[in-house]
Amino acid sequence: MRSPSTSGATTTGKVRATSIVSRLDGISLQRVALCDRAAIKTLLLDPEQEQFAGDVDVVFDGLQNSRYPQFEHPLAIVAADKTVGFFILRERLALPLWAPNDAVTLHSFRVCRTLQGRGYGRAGVDLAISWLRRKRPGVKRLMLAVNIRNATAKSAYLNAGFSDTGQIFHGPIGDQTILTVRIPRGCG
Repeated sequence: MRSPSTSGATTTGKVRATSIVSRLDGISLQRVALCDRAAIKTLLLDPEQEQFAGDVDVVFDGLQNSRYPQFEHPLAIVAADKTVGFFILRERLALPLWAPNDAVTLHSFRVCRTLQGRGYGRAGVDLAISWLRRKRPGVKRLMLAVNIRNATAKSAYLNAGFSDTGQIFHGPIGDQTILTVRIPRGCG
């Protein structure tokens, strides 16, 4: 079991006990609170990946200072009661300029470098889509921007079902390709 520190963060690299958003084959998405910053910081990336996913402190400062916190959903990917990944879903007023209103966008995606290649990233995307199907019926697609220099991430997203829109967004650290995946409708 985890033991909370005085700051509210846990000392074992796990997010606080929060509501489970979605579950698939022993992997779940759990809501992340601002006080979970230390737990998410344990998800180390290689330096070349960190520049694209964003520094955790910068990401959490952005969440803390958000004009639209109700439209930003920080989520942890949890397997065997251990936090293995993290990302943010943004909707409505929190959408970036390149995203249409019928989309939700994926940001700051990271899976701990020692756990990559085990399907946790794909499971996180699948769980996000499952949550969107149930909770956001008006959302037609999940979108993201991936830096054109980040070929590894782009390949992983394409393998997870995303497709390249052909659009390029000029971001703060270079050009980014816009990827999208349609949210299937129906049962489930």
